[in-house]
Amino acid sequence: MVDARIVQTTRSLHSAIVELASRQPVSTITVADVTRAAGINRATFYSHATSPGSLLTDVLTPELDAIRDEDARLRSEPGSDPEALTRLAVERVVDHVVRYREMYRLALPDRLDASIHHALAAHFEATSLQHVDDLPEGAVPSGVAPHIAAGFFAHALVGAIEAWLRGKRTSRKTLLDTITAMIPSWWR
Repeated sequence: MVDARIVQTTRSLHSAIVELASRQPVSTITVADVTRAAGINRATFYSHATSPGSLLTDVLTPELDAIRDEDARLRSEPGSDPEALTRLAVERVVDHVVRYREMYRLALPDRLDASIHHALAAHFEATSLQHVDDLPEGAVPSGVAPHIAAGFFAHALVGAIEAWLRGKRTSRKTLLDTITAMIPSWWR
């Protein structure tokens, strides 16, 4: 059984880092800022994370993992519609980005702390590689290296999110439609 104090401390840390990262770039957030906002001490912070960027990654990763796991589960069901499932998975990622819009808007272009950019790209790359590996035999075009395709798609997805966040104001539907349209048919 997990100690209730650990659960509460984790919640406080997660709330504090999301709030701080929604107001300023991750590179400008200090451990002191997080500990003050969470009402904890430095030792407690370091028992949970190594930096504000790593803490923020710890907040975001479980949501993204849940999206990947649900997509894999739905795709394993007989008769599933791959194109509809691809759109659904992208929509869930878009909803995640919208939920943390201000945080991503500040964190993704942060050149002094690229932890969120790298974490998002690494997550999408692992998800993409798993997806490509699960495609039926012969679905991947000849000459396409799965690990390169996964890296390409992952970084393109982060780039699309970053462009949407910094570009002229468009709807979440526009982001969803654009990403979905850019996915090659063999990928779905």
